[in-house]
Amino acid sequence: MPSMPNYFIGKGAQFELIDRQFGGDRDERRGAYDAALDRLDGETIVELARRHTEPKRGPRLTRGDLEHFEEDWIGFWKDYPVEDVMLEGYRKAITLARDVDKPIESYWVCAKEDAFQVYVCEGARQVTVLVFTPPPIEHAPEGTLTEDEPIWVVKARDEYDHGDVERTRSAGKREIIVKRLARAPQQEAHHPRTKTR
Repeated sequence: MPSMPNYFIGKGAQFELIDRQFGGDRDERRGAYDAALDRLDGETIVELARRHTEPKRGPRLTRGDLEHFEEDWIGFWKDYPVEDVMLEGYRKAITLARDVDKPIESYWVCAKEDAFQVYVCEGARQVTVLVFTPPPIEHAPEGTLTEDEPIWVVKARDEYDHGDVERTRSAGKREIIVKRLARAPQQEAHHPRTKTR
């Protein structure tokens, strides 16, 4: 999970898996897109995630990742049609990426808004998916966020910015920092994670 509540964008194991699944060479992508579109017509988003815990599949999720997705995404955002929005959002992204022959890159964006939406954007080299959600209701303690995200934040330092930063510079009374984001590591067993709602 992203280092919530302080930073508002992340990947997590689930979105990294999707990026790897749809980021191979042209022939691999086309096969992955066609197979995924076939499965989207008959399976729920949780069933699709469960498929990726099977040992003989390529990129995979751990049982802990699956539990987190079922409990902390589907189970806690009950006021939103999470499964349907994600299913249709990824159907659009996969169809578009297949048609324009580009890979998919996904991000989770968390904001203090009452919305659960998926944005799909065709760029010059990829199709970008932004899964836009309300904030979590519980947060992982910073000390448990030990796995690096492939994302950096550049911002004015706030009182909650702890730990190492890559670079700082003074901007008047504020310090500008560059910091790599982190998340809780993948684990097979269920463990406390950021709760969402």
